[in-house]
Amino acid sequence: MTYAEFENLLLLADRMIASCAPKKAEYARGYHGGIKFHFYNAQNAQPGSLPDHYAIAEIARRNGSRDVHAYARGYRDGCKGLKPEDTG
Repeated sequence: MTYAEFENLLLLADRMIASCAPKKAEYARGYHGGIKFHFYNAQNAQPGSLPDHYAIAEIARRNGSRDVHAYARGYRDGCKGLKPEDTG
């Protein structure tokens, strides 16, 4: 992933946070954190080094998420470097 692609995904997540329903906004908030994890750890990451669902849920709770599962799903998708879901 290039830096330009990374920046575009962050901007997309920011737009989703601002303009989506609460559940989708929580997904986007999680995605924003996950894509940062992916970008900054892509070279160092080893198989199985992604946070598990419980660790992600704890991150969501610390960040004051209103929908922990949507946040966790977004974070996980970002960590994997996937495009955010439902961007249409």
